[in-house]
Amino acid sequence: MPHPLLPGEDGNHPTFCRLCEAFCGLIGQVKDGRVVSVKPDPENPSSQGHMCVKAPAIMDITYSESRVTKPLKRTGKPGEFSPVSWDEALDDIARRLRAIITEGGGDAFASYVGNPAVFSARGWLAAENFTGALGSGKRYSPCSQDTAPRHVASRWVFGSDFLSPIPDLEATDFLIILGSNPLISHGGLLTAPRMRHHLNEISSRGKVVVIDPRRTETARVFEHVPVKAGTDAWLLAAMLRLILEAGLADTDFLAHYVKGWDSLTEALGDFNVERAAAICGIDALKITEMALAFGRTERAAIYSRVGICRTTFGTITNLLIDALNIACGKLGRRGGVMFGFNPLSGGRAPTTGIPRSRIGDLPGAAGFLPCIALPDDILEKGRGRVRALMVTAGNPVLSAPAAPRLVEAVRDLELFFSLDLFVNETNRFAHYILPTTTFIEREDIPMLGFSHMVRAYAQYTPALVRPQGEAREEHEIYRDIAARMGISAPYPSRILRMMGWLGVNVDPMALFDLALRTGPAGDRFGLTKRGLSISALKKHPHGILLDDTAVQENWRKKIAHRDGFIRLWNAEIAQEMERLRNHKYDAGLKLIGRRHLKSLNSWMHRVDKLVRSQTPTLLVHPEDAAERGLSTGDRVRLSSRTGSVEVLVECSDEMIRGTLSYPHGWGHLDDETMVNINLLVPDRPEQIEQVSGASILDAIPVTLERMA
Repeated sequence: MPHPLLPGEDGNHPTFCRLCEAFCGLIGQVKDGRVVSVKPDPENPSSQGHMCVKAPAIMDITYSESRVTKPLKRTGKPGEFSPVSWDEALDDIARRLRAIITEGGGDAFASYVGNPAVFSARGWLAAENFTGALGSGKRYSPCSQDTAPRHVASRWVFGSDFLSPIPDLEATDFLIILGSNPLISHGGLLTAPRMRHHLNEISSRGKVVVIDPRRTETARVFEHVPVKAGTDAWLLAAMLRLILEAGLADTDFLAHYVKGWDSLTEALGDFNVERAAAICGIDALKITEMALAFGRTERAAIYSRVGICRTTFGTITNLLIDALNIACGKLGRRGGVMFGFNPLSGGRAPTTGIPRSRIGDLPGAAGFLPCIALPDDILEKGRGRVRALMVTAGNPVLSAPAAPRLVEAVRDLELFFSLDLFVNETNRFAHYILPTTTFIEREDIPMLGFSHMVRAYAQYTPALVRPQGEAREEHEIYRDIAARMGISAPYPSRILRMMGWLGVNVDPMALFDLALRTGPAGDRFGLTKRGLSISALKKHPHGILLDDTAVQENWRKKIAHRDGFIRLWNAEIAQEMERLRNHKYDAGLKLIGRRHLKSLNSWMHRVDKLVRSQTPTLLVHPEDAAERGLSTGDRVRLSSRTGSVEVLVECSDEMIRGTLSYPHGWGHLDDETMVNINLLVPDRPEQIEQVSGASILDAIPVTLERMA
């Protein structure tokens, strides 16, 4: 075996992508200390030579002239910065942070960790521990714009926010997809890098059905069932009732493993297929056909993602998907749905308390508070008011609701520091911006994907090159701030703090190594041959497939309810079913988002070769456009109860009538031709989904007006 290449050494370095949850294997060619090409790794056993167009863009990001490579201190108006030394920046941050926490308590400090940060295993763990070590429970993230309803449904059904079933793509014969466009997104809460291959294989032996208001890139390839935006919960409830009436429920499975089934079925009384058809815009015969086919197909699964989570009924919709998979006995069955094999932890899934916001008592999910609560948490006086904020790899002014109020809030902070690669619409208000690394500049493991891998695999990658300029890894920055505050090991755990005080290595990667070695596939410190450890992974630089043959059989061991049962009923479920039953659907236009293969939320827009071919437009069905005298290229005012923006129309029959689509993440200050669509979303705390804290970002009532 050849010796592993050192960071910056000429040659071809195996690594993996950390832009999305596919974690595709890559080969980075290094020459003269720089990565000069990024290609797919044919030897990676998971992705097998697949990557998407975004992966090579990491070079453009790493070597961008506008990248922050030295600590910056704001010296004037927002966006006006000057370089300073690391010591000056960290000393001042630590001094001010210590004073704020001493006077206001730990909750006077809050952290916001953006999406790219969770793809850094060490950085994510260190951010969580740094916040906890300072005594703060104020954790914010994009969770409330993304996965919160899925987490809460998992808490209700399985007892843990972190236990989400995934479809067994390698064996299923019938897959129903809702609220997801996996040929573009590559899957979410699902790691399957060769998504097109998987879906084609399912289609060749059975069927793939895509239920979506838009004929997405995925829907164009497989069977598309158009649905009115935001009505999926009614569709699923009707399907569940049809399965019950047809005698297709797995009564043995339900009797042995499930509580609350009888209560849920009683609540289905009004959800008949005729009413569902009228609400959803799907023919009653088609709904019946899908329900019976799902119930009768032994190897079948329903999968959903962010399009489901961003609606008024996101949590109950996720629960009904679980209920369908469970009622038909698909959980733990080959070709059905399963819990992924996580080599870092075996046994029962972890649990977390339900965080609640200081203002409004809003619920959070997965340990994170809802973003819509952050402005009030800063602006409203009182004990626990946020006076210091850390934002890592995030841009909530573009990605979260209530942007104007958030801008007002961050201006009011006594300390605001950001860890990022670029100056953006949020951190331009920061007192300091601290430069961090790109994924080719740090060592890593695919920690985020472990629980969601269709085929379990693991890989360790060293850094390919040394960081540009003075950039540092996030965990080093947290450690150095904490040290200046007198905290030798920034961990909330007393045991870990004691270990750090005694000189034991508590670097996050050392903790991951400990978890791997004691996990379900670990080497038990040499007691088990061929077991996992970081050292063992280094011997497989292209990654290694794990033995996950017991995934289906061991699913019940992961259930976190103390009695080990799945639960399909509680007071909150009853409340949400009643709210769904009585909801009056507005007949007007609805707005949804969409993804683009060359875009990723807001942060990939710095890469010119990706964005120059993109002009965000408002997709409008031709008949909806004709009724309003609109044509492609017309400029229109798009308005909601919250605000209005000016956008360009693109007539497209890929939209269902009555539904419009505009992509999210745009509206950067340096490009006035594109808009931040979140300026239209409900922006007050009382307007979120109350059981999960999730913002409503899809199926938003809007109007269209042609500009003169």
